[in-house]
Amino acid sequence: AFNMAKWFDGLDKLVKIILLIPIWGWIFAGLYRIFTYVDNKKNPVTLVMGILCIIPIVGFIFSIIDIVTVATENKIKILCE
Repeated sequence: AFNMAKWFDGLDKLVKIILLIPIWGWIFAGLYRIFTYVDNKKNPVTLVMGILCIIPIVGFIFSIIDIVTVATENKIKILCE
């Protein structure tokens, strides 16, 4: 089955940053966290944050934070376990 989180992790850093641009990045920020939770089922906070990131204002903020973590560590890390 398709796993969006693994697909996203396999992308080049520049492509990840482009996908996280706040205009549409909130969708990727939310879906990444939701799929990460479905895959791992470790931390329900990841699922809650994924759902909250679907709300454009929250997602906009998290997409900016995610751009910084991808640029520095090449991975979305904040509230994503």
